[in-house]
Order: sequence, then C-alpha cells, then structure tokens
Amino acid sequence: MKTLTRGQIAVLAIATIPMVAVGIGGAIGTYANATSVLHRRETALGVVAAGEGATLVAAIVMIGVTMLGQTAPLAIRAALWLLPAAASIMGLAIAPTPTEAVVFALTPLAMTASAEGISFLARRIVVHRTGVDVEAQRRNAALLRRIAYQRARAERHPWRLVRRYSALVAWRLMARLGNEDAALGSALTDVQNTRIIDGANTALAAMFSSAPELPPATGRHAAPATPRPPRATTVAKTATPPAVEATLPVDTATETSVPVYEPGTPHYVVRELWLRQGHRPTESAVVDALGAAGLANSRAQAGKIRRQVEAENPKLPGPRAA
Repeated sequence: MKTLTRGQIAVLAIATIPMVAVGIGGAIGTYANATSVLHRRETALGVVAAGEGATLVAAIVMIGVTMLGQTAPLAIRAALWLLPAAASIMGLAIAPTPTEAVVFALTPLAMTASAEGISFLARRIVVHRTGVDVEAQRRNAALLRRIAYQRARAERHPWRLVRRYSALVAWRLMARLGNEDAALGSALTDVQNTRIIDGANTALAAMFSSAPELPPATGRHAAPATPRPPRATTVAKTATPPAVEATLPVDTATETSVPVYEPGTPHYVVRELWLRQGHRPTESAVVDALGAAGLANSRAQAGKIRRQVEAENPKLPGPRAA
C-alpha cells in the first residue's frame, strides 16, 4: 500500500481549506438572507441546518465510507444535490424581489461544490494508496448487470421490436464500460503492449533467420555408413501368374463389384425397391418409394438416382416385359 508524502499531505490540506471556507461562506450567506426576510434567527438557523447542514452531514458520511474503501449509498450521493436544491427553492420562495431570488437560490450551492470537492479528493487519496477505485468498480458492475439483462432480452424476448431495442441499448452500454477506470485502462494497455512485443519479436525472427536451421552436429563415428544397393545390370522379368490364378470366378467378381449403400439413403431405397419388384421400377414408383422414406422425391431426383443405381449395379434385372 502506498503512503502519502509530507508534501502531498501539505498540498491536500492547503487545497481542502478553501473548499471548507466556501461551504462555510455559503452557510453564512444563507443564514443572513433568511434572517433579513424572516426576521427570526431561530428560523434562519433552521433553514441553514435543513440545507447546508444536511448537505454537510451527507458529505461527511460520503468521505467516511470512501476512506474505508466502500461505495457511497445512492441516498447519500443524491442528498449532496437534492438538499442544496431544496435550500435554493426555499430561497426563491422567501425572496422579496426577483434580484434577491437569484442570490438566495445560488447561495446554498456553495455547500454542494465544497462537499463534492472534498469527497472527490478523499476518493482519489484512497485510490492512490490502495490502487482500487471502488466507485469505478461499482459503476462497471452496474453496467455489466444492465448489459447482461439487455443481451438476454435481445436474444430471448418474443417481440422483435423489443429484441432490436435491447440490442441497441446493449451496444450503447458497452461503449460506456470502463470509463474513468484507471485499473482497467492500465490492464488493457499492458495487454496491447504484450501483443506489440510479440509481433515485433515474430517480425525480427522472420527477418534475421532467412536460412533454415541446420540439424545438430553428430559425432564423427556415431553411425556406420549405409551401403548403397548395387545397380542392377539386367532387368528382371516378372513371372506371369498362372491363368487359373489370374482369372477370378464370375461370382467372386460380381460380389466384389456390388456397392454397399448405407440404409436410409436414396440409393439404398431404390435398390431395395428394384430387388423387391424383380424388374426395373418405373419413375413414379421410385418417386413414391422416396416419399415414403421421407427423402426428396422430385421426378428429376428419382430419375437421377435410378440411373446411378442401374450404372453401379449391372446385375440388377431389366425392365418388366410388356
């Protein structure tokens, strides 16, 4: 964990003092404005407590949870803006003239600037010391949940318009993922640098190793020399096999020439129909057989398959005699 130096602590303290002074000045101005109109100090003090005081409480809570490395609740973050806005509306309501209304409305906003500035500094101190930006992680986690929901709705929703809208929303959310996240940016930069180094290494290796690598050297007497075969001076005559062995039986040649079709294929269906009828089937019969088997049964397809089966099975019976 990093630690702040004395110089950093001094600079942060000096920068924080004006922020606190601005918040105090805004509270004093609001108190003076309310006193001039209401003419009651207790009521003016209540106005300041409801506006600047409540904003100060929200700022202290936000600074505390930030220093503990936790995310600020949504109510606290909203209070830093809603409470000064309520004080501004109160100033507009009690101002006697339009000019004073503008002044009364702007005075409470000083506390908002002071609270936001101090909270931002506290958050940056925690990020510097721990290296973890909890607020950025919270925003990225919320974005990832929304992206996951929109992507699921873009793929599974029954309405086409909703699917298209969710896809567009998911792409817009992806463009915001990782904004102001220094850790994510550093990690992506490291990945890109690694790829650049790998690409440069590959390019340099290709440039400086143009020749193929030689095989490793072996011992001088590691293996005996392989003798070369003697060159034949005469061409040896091949023996002619006997006539009985050269001629195969008709049945054997027929059996080996019959193709094997996988059951369920169009050729298998047509050949089974051919053998079952005992003659060359008609084209309409082939169409009906293919349709019954759940296969494509157009007339052109039936004629083509019948011709292929007839060419590959010459021993099938011919057409039926008229």
